[in-house]
This record gives sequence, C-alpha cells and structure tokens, in this order.
Amino acid sequence: MKQIIVGVGGIVIKNNQVLLVRHTYGQFKGKWIIPGGHVEAGENIDDAVLREIKEETSIEARIKNIASIRSMILPDGNTEIYIVFLLDYISGTPLPDKIENDAADFFDIDKIIKDENVVYLSRYLIEKVWTDNYNKLVFDPFYPFNNFKYKLFC
Repeated sequence: MKQIIVGVGGIVIKNNQVLLVRHTYGQFKGKWIIPGGHVEAGENIDDAVLREIKEETSIEARIKNIASIRSMILPDGNTEIYIVFLLDYISGTPLPDKIENDAADFFDIDKIIKDENVVYLSRYLIEKVWTDNYNKLVFDPFYPFNNFKYKLFC
C-alpha cells in the first residue's frame, strides 16, 4: 500500500548564521544539512520541527514562517511531503545527537550558499530565504532534483 510521508526541516537563524547538522547515514552521510525529520502520528507539523531541532541539536527555536513545501513522488511510488520552516533562535548551544548527526553548529550564510559539503536543497532554500522576502510561497519550477517527479513551493 502506498503511503504519504511527511517530513519537516528547519532553517534556524541566529545573528546572520544558520544552524546545520552533519549527517551520519544515508545518501547525505558526511554532508551538512538543515535539521529535521519525520512527523509522528498524532503530531502537528509545527511541533514536529521544534522537536526535531531540539532532539538533533539541543537548540530551542521559534517558528517565524514556512519557507518551502516540496511534494515528490519517490521511486517506490510513495509520496513525500517536506515542509521547511524559517525559525528564530531562542537559546542553547548546538550539540550533535550522536545518532543521526555527528556535528551541529551555526555557519555564516554566505559560506553555506557556496559550500559543496552542504546538501544542495539546504543551500538552495537558505539562499532563497536570505535573498527573498518571504511573504508568500510561489511555485519554483527551476529547482532541479535528480529525476524525481516533484513540485517545490518557496
């Protein structure tokens, strides 16, 4: 039976820097990425992104806006919906969870945008947030992502 998988990610900004984690598994192993994960059954998406950021980095944050929504048909036929939030830093020192990531820290936005060790979608969305005014989401047909059938709103 086909499923709908809902994931969340968070672009946490503190003093013109963005919070990133270095993945320890999967296709992004060793790469830096915005923190996030899957929404659990019975959980709201806003609670999920705050939980994931806290679990993965020990950082407390506050939701400011939705930065992006991506809908993608995966090779197995399942649908993945990925919602990326823009968040303000509240408190804490970045600490890795030592399970899904082995490092967590804040990085200068200008460096992230050019760093090939940062996952492309993270760089792409951070640049969009940094350079655009996020009053509304619009369809972005120019985002390239392998050969998957996808739609990205940012």
